[in-house]
Amino acid sequence: MSQSSQYSTKSEKLRKNALKPGECQKYITVEIDPGIVSDNCGSLLNQELSQGGFNTEINSQILPMTITWRRNLEGFSESTEEMVLHVILGQDMLQNVKEGSFRRRIESLKELYPGKSIVILLYGLKDTFRKSDRSVSRNDIEVSLVEAQILHNCCHRLVENPAELAATAAQFSKSVAETPFKREELEKALNEDFYFGNNSRDNVKIQNGVGYSRLWQEHLIKFPQVTLEIAQAISGEYPLPRLLADALDTSEDPENLLADIPVRRSGGPLAAQRKVGQELSKKIFTMYTTENPDDVV
Repeated sequence: MSQSSQYSTKSEKLRKNALKPGECQKYITVEIDPGIVSDNCGSLLNQELSQGGFNTEINSQILPMTITWRRNLEGFSESTEEMVLHVILGQDMLQNVKEGSFRRRIESLKELYPGKSIVILLYGLKDTFRKSDRSVSRNDIEVSLVEAQILHNCCHRLVENPAELAATAAQFSKSVAETPFKREELEKALNEDFYFGNNSRDNVKIQNGVGYSRLWQEHLIKFPQVTLEIAQAISGEYPLPRLLADALDTSEDPENLLADIPVRRSGGPLAAQRKVGQELSKKIFTMYTTENPDDVV
């Protein structure tokens, strides 16, 4: 292996390790607008984030009352994360809804942060609404928030005090930090080869054509009341799912196709035998032939 290849392999290993939960927080910097750290919000926010292993910086953002994140992996270029938290005070929210300007506010926010996932933190809205003159109804607020979510994919969270704001910011920071790792794990899971790998004790390893029989038995065991002995009996009669499907298509009595297959109990060749039975045979028949997604197996 060339020196450049070795460096590339080592670099990729370091990158993957830096994305793992428990490590990824160290490479995230939470940028907090100065407007959010007024009163005792700042100390609680810094405490929560520090306990989570995050770095914090107080920087003026493009839009005041906003939190953003950036990731700095050693040996890689610094990147800005896709998530944005924007804090709207309860009184401002009521005023926006009353004036009919909330939609425009969200549109402006999307324009300032194109391509970002934006979450609104409504700070103190419940308490402000309770003390208001009710010129804005609860329904007016809910309609505005639903509109923001449907039209602009902009979600919201209610936070009523500095402690809740700090805890919520820490939760989102953790989510942001772990997103690349979870995304890679999902992509790996969507790869069909993953299910045939030996990535966990519950997976069946397929190698050189060996292992399909056990995989078929593991599938059958997923049926309620199917034991290993029953799965072995069925797979002995029909070694592959395709063979069972073909038999069901051609059988004169497909519901009872498996009913009379003998099942040998563990304990040697002289052990008592029983049969798969009509009930289980019908369940397997339904599983492989139904076209109704609401059928219960």
